[in-house]
Amino acid sequence: MEEKVEITIDELEKEMEHILLIDIRDEISYQHGHIPEAELLLDNADAKKITEMLYHSAGKTKVVLYCSIGGKSKEVVEGLRREGVLTYNLKGGFRSWLLKHTGILNKEENQRYSRQMILPQIGQTGQVTLKKSRVLVVGAGGLGSPAALYLAAAGIGTIGLIDGDDVDLSNLQRQILHDTAFVGERKVISAKKRLQSVNPNTEIITYADYITPDNITDILGSYDFVIDGADNFETKFLINDACVIRKIPFCHAGILRFEGQVMTYVPGEGACYRCIFEDIPKDYVPNCAEAGIIGAMAGVIGSIQALEAIKYITGAGELLTGRMYILDGLSMQGRTVSFPKRSRRCKVCGEHPQITDVRENREAYQTKLCGL
Repeated sequence: MEEKVEITIDELEKEMEHILLIDIRDEISYQHGHIPEAELLLDNADAKKITEMLYHSAGKTKVVLYCSIGGKSKEVVEGLRREGVLTYNLKGGFRSWLLKHTGILNKEENQRYSRQMILPQIGQTGQVTLKKSRVLVVGAGGLGSPAALYLAAAGIGTIGLIDGDDVDLSNLQRQILHDTAFVGERKVISAKKRLQSVNPNTEIITYADYITPDNITDILGSYDFVIDGADNFETKFLINDACVIRKIPFCHAGILRFEGQVMTYVPGEGACYRCIFEDIPKDYVPNCAEAGIIGAMAGVIGSIQALEAIKYITGAGELLTGRMYILDGLSMQGRTVSFPKRSRRCKVCGEHPQITDVRENREAYQTKLCGL
């Protein structure tokens, strides 16, 4: 009978003292997480190299290889066997070990998030961090919809949603949290039902109200990160000012017609929204009901906001701090504009801040909503 090619994680652990376990992923993946006692093999896993490694391993009689999910390492094992070197593949790869050993995550969560947990930038530690995190989404509309959906799907532990609107038929072209059956319902109620159907593990806290100078400070205090999905300049400046004062990171975005922009503010690491735009525009600016908006642009930019939140929470990659990404959807031309660390004249984070309490500046935040 032909010797089996694969062994399970349970079989591996039963025989571990006799097994030379070899990780054939890249060095970054290995450093971000690997099976205990596994040796990293950066070179090609040829017969000579494997034989040398086994020779220099004390008391090991069996060689097992693994990759991320078991596919690549199985091919390597089959090639080594053709060369006469008896090796085995770990069925399911590193993911199989993660599914069994992630502690705070239950079995269902391990399976649900397995595709992102095998990413070296996320791993077990990052997934647990996502589960412990709290993100506030201001606005359950065009931007808040994709952002909230992807945050819930990624395993954010708690998502707060604040929006005072009801679902309108004209919202459905871009606000994908809602559907026809919920027209006339409060947006936060519709959104909560949708998000809970996507991921019942995520706690959804709703605020059926508009964000105001009187409630924003108390609401912000319990969150780690804020998504600005507001549809007007007044609310965007309010979110910026309150977050800067409370030292809470947030991701701003704006969309109109076929265009969108996004930037992230982290306290002490870059310009804030007011550093760039200074004051709420006094001249009339057309809203989405008048100028129009293509729904897919809301999906693209809102998804980037979710990505920025996930990156901030897990420490993966580079954030859009001190930079703004601008996308023209018609030409698919994107550009990134860099800004200085902060404006010395900024009214909220400059050398001599004039705004230290949003409640004292409440008249400036009077809103003109369009239900974006």
